[in-house]
Amino acid sequence: MSATLYNDVTVKQQLIADQAGKCCYCEAYLLHVGYGDVEHYRPKNGFRQAPGAKLEKPGYYWLAYDWTNLLFTCKRCNVGHKRSYFPLANQATGRAHSHHDPLARERPLLLHPVQDDPAGHIWFRRAVAVAVRKSPRGRATIAFCGLNRKKTLEQRRTFLAHMESHDLMAEKNIATMSAIDLVREIAKCGSAQALVRRILQAKAICEQAALDSAEYAGMVRANFPHLSAI
Repeated sequence: MSATLYNDVTVKQQLIADQAGKCCYCEAYLLHVGYGDVEHYRPKNGFRQAPGAKLEKPGYYWLAYDWTNLLFTCKRCNVGHKRSYFPLANQATGRAHSHHDPLARERPLLLHPVQDDPAGHIWFRRAVAVAVRKSPRGRATIAFCGLNRKKTLEQRRTFLAHMESHDLMAEKNIATMSAIDLVREIAKCGSAQALVRRILQAKAICEQAALDSAEYAGMVRANFPHLSAI
């Protein structure tokens, strides 16, 4: 079997479709700036338990073509940060070393973006990813995947600023607006009809931003909890 079978274009396209074009870890849309990687949640060639630890082999070779072990990631998350790390809370007694060992015995510290609910472990203070109630899995995932790296923080902060602007507009209500404010808003938009269109457009943008398929959806839900209930 080819060593690159899991990286076949059809596999990658399906992962991209399943993840709505987002990196499974940082939630950034990436196809407009890169090709992205097919990532193995459990590393296939070898693994490291912690920074500075030696690469231990074998890796999870038997999962190299397992669909549940394949994810779509950006290169920064995959190559720059996660790499071969796969820490366990029960490293000494629970690590599976071959296809004969039960994976169910393992207690991974890294969250699986599909099988786990990241919101139970990772939340956001503004644009900064934080561990929910000091969750060990949340802390490990933030650290090992570099979720608060400089460029990603900058992108999230910019995105958040745009969202705040849209949310402010979406909250406007012509029916309850003072006469002075209504005149001011109409003047900004050019007409009453244009103002209504802007409000409706802002509402639609905000509602879309909280969907699973949206970029930085986790951050949006944390900062705008009223959108999660829509």
